[in-house]
Amino acid sequence: MKATEIVQASLAERGLTPGEHYLDAGYSSADLIHDAATRGITMVTPALLDHSPQAKANAGFDKAAFRIDWKARQVRCPQGHTSTAWYPVRQHERDAIVVAFARTDCHPCPTQKACTTSTRRTRYLSLRPRELHETLATARAEQATDTWKTRYALRAGIEGTINQALDVTGLRNARYRGLPKTRLQHAFSATAVNVLRLDAHWNPDQPPFTPRASRLTRLSQQRTTPTAN
Repeated sequence: MKATEIVQASLAERGLTPGEHYLDAGYSSADLIHDAATRGITMVTPALLDHSPQAKANAGFDKAAFRIDWKARQVRCPQGHTSTAWYPVRQHERDAIVVAFARTDCHPCPTQKACTTSTRRTRYLSLRPRELHETLATARAEQATDTWKTRYALRAGIEGTINQALDVTGLRNARYRGLPKTRLQHAFSATAVNVLRLDAHWNPDQPPFTPRASRLTRLSQQRTTPTAN
């Protein structure tokens, strides 16, 4: 069970199942989004994009250009050719489906270069099972809308809170040994952040909190002072 699932299960046990769960792209996958939905939780997170050469170049035929007939276990390409093989497999410890097209269809196709970079000049597609494939396709379509982008902007406030907790209270490092003392440190750190944010709310004229820049950022912003010869 992954960390996201553990958090959601823990909240559900206490009767605190969230309607929405905001996460960054590091926690996104079709499996997590689908499993969360079965528990009544909407995961608001950027879905992983298609990493095929065609999708990256935004040219040619990516997976979205193919039409899938799940019942017939066939896929039709943009030029109207139907796949000749459908193989349920395991990829990276996950269920997947590999679809292959006939070389006799792909080799003479006038749009072959826009479809595949395979040295065998035959197009193969790797798909997730139907429910996961459709979940991912829906998530990708939603995140391209202005409505979703406005909704996900709430995540910036969460990131700011985390950054403030790390910079002000040193929350990343435990100051004491043992879980009871570490838990107490976390409680005090959360209280301190709440006090700081309340103070900022009640005193809007004071300078806002400035997140600490990373070492790489500071290095890139440094300007070398020319020396006289």
